Formats: sequence, C-alpha cells, structure tokens
Amino acid sequence: MPFLGRDWRSPGDQWVKTSEGWERLKLWRVKVFESLNENFIARLMRLALDEWDEDRSKLHNVHQPHVHFIRGTTRERKVLTSISEAFIHLDMTGACKDIRRFNYVCKLIELLLLRKMGEMSGAVQRKIFNILEEMLKQVLRTQINKAALSDLLDHASRALTDNRYHHIGSTCLWDKHTKSVNNMVAQLDNFSFKERKEDGKVTLSDLPSDCIRCILMKLCDHKDVVNLGRTNQQIHTISQENLLWKRLCFFHFTNRQLLIFLPPGKEEYEVDWKYIYHRCVKRFGKKDVYADTLALCKHCDSIFWQSIGHPCMNEKDPPRCTPLTPEALAQLFNL
Repeated sequence: MPFLGRDWRSPGDQWVKTSEGWERLKLWRVKVFESLNENFIARLMRLALDEWDEDRSKLHNVHQPHVHFIRGTTRERKVLTSISEAFIHLDMTGACKDIRRFNYVCKLIELLLLRKMGEMSGAVQRKIFNILEEMLKQVLRTQINKAALSDLLDHASRALTDNRYHHIGSTCLWDKHTKSVNNMVAQLDNFSFKERKEDGKVTLSDLPSDCIRCILMKLCDHKDVVNLGRTNQQIHTISQENLLWKRLCFFHFTNRQLLIFLPPGKEEYEVDWKYIYHRCVKRFGKKDVYADTLALCKHCDSIFWQSIGHPCMNEKDPPRCTPLTPEALAQLFNL
C-alpha cells in the first residue's frame, strides 16, 4: 500500500514492495524501464524512428537520462538528491553497456568501494552490485575490458573484507554481497577469449605499418600499447618506437614533471622516452581519459551525460556546463 506522510512540509512518497525490499514508486518505475530486454528496447526505438522520420522535431521527446541536483534543504522542502537516486535517473546500469562510458562508471564504482563502502546505505550497496553484475554480462558478451573488471572485483572483495565488522546494513545483506562477488570472480576466471576464425577478412596485422602506427598513437594507456605489441613481431617493433613513448610522456605529464627524470645534456632523440614514461608513472600516475563524462548544468542544476544532453529549462542562453570527473561527482554527494 502507498505510504503518505502527514507533515505538510515533507509529504513523503509512494512506496512499493519489491523482491529487494521497499522502494520509492517513482524510482521503481525508472528501474523497470532499465531492466527491459535490450532487443525490446531496440525494437521500440526502430519503430519510434520510423514513425518520426517525417518530423525530426519530435525527437526531443526521447527520454534523456539526467537528475536534478538539489544542493540544500529549507524548512519547507526537506529533500536532498541521494546517490542511489542519481544512479537510477542517470541510468548507470545502461551506461556500463556503452563502451564510451564504461571506464567512467568503473572509476566511479572504484572510488565508492574504496572510500565509503562501510558508510553507504543498503540501497546504494544493492545498486552498486547490480551495476557490477551488468558489467560482468557486458564483458562476457563483448570480450572487452576484462582486466578493468577484474581489478574492480578485487577492490570490491577487499572493501567487503575490510568493512565486515563496521558497516551499514544487515549481516545477511553483507554476506549476500560477498557471495555475489565470489560468484562474479569465478565466472570471470572461467572465461576465456574466443579466438577469431579464419574468415578471409582483413585483420590488424594485415594493415600497413603506417596505419598500425597511427592506431598506436591514439592509445592513451601504456598497457594497451604493450599488450598490442605482444600479438606479433611487426606490431611489437612499432610499439617500441621512441616517438610513440615520447607522445605518451607529453600527453600524461607536464614539462616540470618530465624535467625531473630527463638526463641533462642530452638531445631529445637521445632520450629513452619509454624509461622516462615508466619513471613518471610510478611517481605521478597517469592521466585518466574518458570518452564520455557527466556534466553539471549551470542553468538548471541538472547532472547529465555530455553525449546525450538534457532537457534544459533555459533554452535561450547558450549552454553552460561544468564537466564532472568521477572524483568531482563523488565530492558533489559528499562521498
């Protein structure tokens, strides 16, 4: 039955009982939409695009994941935007299925696990582990980002162990999280990449050296460069080129940081840039790069994905927004 508060300043919400406990009705509706079958959603989108083909102006009616961030409370309105509500309205479960947003969601979950795992409510805990399960399904289906998910599950297991005796929520819920993580780790360990069959189509090793060099120049993570160089001798030779590691150095580090390890009296072509890069990574860490990030609109205080946008109330002025890194988003919710 719905619950209605008696206080006129905070009238409360309608609640529904689900298999995971009591949840707010308006958030439950959003979660139901998220859990729809992907094929069903794709079919609806095709039908919608066919129907709106003659009038493109109606495309603004498509749901855009966003959440209105309420910064403070007043006597008349005692409401705050919670992190669990933000996860639902921003469609974090669907975001981890997008290769452009996977690393962003992965970094955000890592911050929450390492910093505030024992202080988060049961609703936030359940949402985090639901996202981890969706990440696992995505990795097993696409065979991409296995190493990133493996590191994330290690962080989750360590956080559960460290906060076992001081956390919010029941012991049964904590044991359920531990069992879920162990199950996901077992599935990931048993997973093996499927080798591509000979189909006569062009592979990466069939490309000219200049094309392979351009591809390696676009990679921002040295682990990807090293792992790609292990595939064959031609790519390995290109991955060891000094110019490639020089570009990585200048992309991730400032001139002041590089000068600490640069040997004096040597020209640029005489420097071992791969050695300089590894020294700088150990000292300063590498720059995090995301294909898509969240942003905060300065007009309507909405948090949204930059690649999707949001229905802003102020349509006359030019859009003004502040990009949010995972660290900035966590600070926004005091995490």
